[in-house]
Amino acid sequence: MIRALQPTPLVIEFPEVSDEERAAGIAANEEFKKNVAWWNAHVKEIRDAHTGKFVCVAGQELFVGDDSIEVMARATAAHPYPGYGFVSLRLSTHRGPKIVSPRREWRTTNETCSKH
Repeated sequence: MIRALQPTPLVIEFPEVSDEERAAGIAANEEFKKNVAWWNAHVKEIRDAHTGKFVCVAGQELFVGDDSIEVMARATAAHPYPGYGFVSLRLSTHRGPKIVSPRREWRTTNETCSKH
C-alpha cells in the first residue's frame, strides 16, 4: 500500500528587534552610504596608488595594507563605534575587462542532432 505523507509545515520565527538595535542598524546603513560616497569620490587616485593592496574606508578615512585582518583591525581601532558600515576590498592588479563565461554543457551527438 502506498501512502502519501503530509509534509511538516515550515515555521519561521523572527526575533524581536529592540528600538536600540533598529537605530544601530539605521546608523550603520547611513555610515556605509557615507563611506561608499567617499570611496566613489576618490576611487581613481586610490586605485592608482594602492593597486594590489587591501583597502578599507571607515569614517570617510582610508586604511591600506597587505593583510586584510591588520587593515580591518586598524580601521576598527580608529572608529570603534559603530564598528560596522565599513567598505573593504582588495584592489586587483588586473587591468581591463574581466570576461566571465557561463559554463557550457557538452552533449553527445545523438542529443544535438534531431530531425524535424
